[in-house]
Amino acid sequence: MPNIYLRVPVYVAAFYRNRDEKKHLEKAEPVEFDELSYEAWMIRQGLRPDRSKGQLTVLCYSQQSWDNIVKGKLPYGGKTIISRDPASWPSPSEICTLEGRQLKLHEEMFDYLCIAAPREALIGGNVVRVTKTFALDGKTAQKMGNHLRNEFYHYFMEWCIQEHRIFRSKGLTITKAEMMERFYAQYDIPMRPDARNINTMRILAKRLFKRAASALPNGRTPIKGDYFDYVGDGMKETDEAYFGK
Repeated sequence: MPNIYLRVPVYVAAFYRNRDEKKHLEKAEPVEFDELSYEAWMIRQGLRPDRSKGQLTVLCYSQQSWDNIVKGKLPYGGKTIISRDPASWPSPSEICTLEGRQLKLHEEMFDYLCIAAPREALIGGNVVRVTKTFALDGKTAQKMGNHLRNEFYHYFMEWCIQEHRIFRSKGLTITKAEMMERFYAQYDIPMRPDARNINTMRILAKRLFKRAASALPNGRTPIKGDYFDYVGDGMKETDEAYFGK
């Protein structure tokens, strides 16, 4: 079956490839969602014959377009533009070149997550067989990317709460930066070369916790400094006295 390739932040792609402790996926191996999951439903509803030609930034590639990219061709075929090893994963620089875009610093923060496509899609109320030319339409690709980011943030917060409880039960303390560093190491999430600097770690941790807080339901923000002590005591996270109405 064909796959689709969704543009997501590097940390989201790494998380989904390594979330199964028993099987870590290579970049070219597809992430598979249960056919009854919300993600699978979203994909079935949003798959269309790839019409992203001419878009400045492509959020989702079809299998056919990706096969062309790994061969160094334009996403829609033609002659070889760049010479590269088809077995290697395309770099942001290579993708920008093939898309006709200038490489900018923020491009290094994104990757394409390989996702298994279902056998069938729903188009106009009709069931259509999925082929290598299918990709998510722009609106669904954006919605799917946001959903995967929020799922990452939710899991990250749950992981940090459990980590805090484990350390606290042993009479130890752990900072947010240290929690983030442990989380990144466990899920093989790449860090910038200067990330070992403690000040950089603190900045990254603050940014990630802020994003995680904004992803919590009901607008429960901000996460206060004693948040982990609060939930560590077994009190409900939804307590209005703590989070506000």
